Amino acid sequence: MSNSNRRHTTETRSIQTGVQVMLTVAGVVLLVAGLALAASGASINGALGPFGDDSDETEPDVDEPDADGGDDDSTAGDDGGDTDETDETDDTDDADDGSESDESNDGAGDDDDGADDDDGADDEDDAGNGDENGGDDADDEHTLTATIEDDDGDEIENATVELTSGLSSSERTADDDGTVEFTVDDGEYTLTASADGYEEAEADVEIDGDDEDVTLELESDEDEDEDEDDTDADDEYTLTTLVEDDDDGDEIEDATIELYTGNQLFGPDAEATTDDDGEAELEVEEGEYTVIVTADDYEEAEFNLEVDDDDEITVVLEED
Repeated sequence: MSNSNRRHTTETRSIQTGVQVMLTVAGVVLLVAGLALAASGASINGALGPFGDDSDETEPDVDEPDADGGDDDSTAGDDGGDTDETDETDDTDDADDGSESDESNDGAGDDDDGADDDDGADDEDDAGNGDENGGDDADDEHTLTATIEDDDGDEIENATVELTSGLSSSERTADDDGTVEFTVDDGEYTLTASADGYEEAEADVEIDGDDEDVTLELESDEDEDEDEDDTDADDEYTLTTLVEDDDDGDEIEDATIELYTGNQLFGPDAEATTDDDGEAELEVEEGEYTVIVTADDYEEAEFNLEVDDDDEITVVLEED
């Protein structure tokens, strides 16, 4: 064999040897990796075991046929027995659950009944409170009695009586006894009474925890007219004037007496003529006047006079 062939053969063997070594090393590495993966897989299966059990319980068991067949039947029988026992246990649990549910419901019902009883008690309390509140309201109400009389103390029937408080008002008619009643609360009120032929009367009333009686006296319209007449009469006075002659003091008949309060162009406010006795009476109001006295064949007399009461004056005239 030539040297070149030998060299070629030697190189080929060296290459094959290197490849075998590399394959051996790769196999060892793969084996170690496989062992490591196997160990890791066991750990993972252990960690995931519970989940796997649940999955197994959830999914039905599938019997794989064996060659003997008998084992499969016994297994099936065992499974069937286990299933029956499990079903009985489940039924018992269901029954227990039902009992507990019934007891719970009964308890809940009792509680509800108790709650209803409590509600009833509350209702009684509320009713009691309502009675108390009603009693309080009743205690706050009082009777205001108004009696309407004239100035002689006689009752006035059919008089109209109005009760006002703030913006609210109530109106009633007095009975034959001249009385009228109002039901009121504590507070301040105004009573106004009126009747035909009488002047209106008013009274303020305060209600503070007790009933109240009020008498309103109405004054007759005729009495007021008389009072007005009396007032007018009181404002007028009687002025008695005596007119005499200055020589012998004889009374002068038919002398004229005129009283003026303003300009004489508008005429006298009062005027009178003396009688046979030389006297004249004039009704005049209180005030200041200018007095002018004239008579035939006598000179005119003029002077100022203040009237504030009944009075008598003497005027002396001189002959022309």
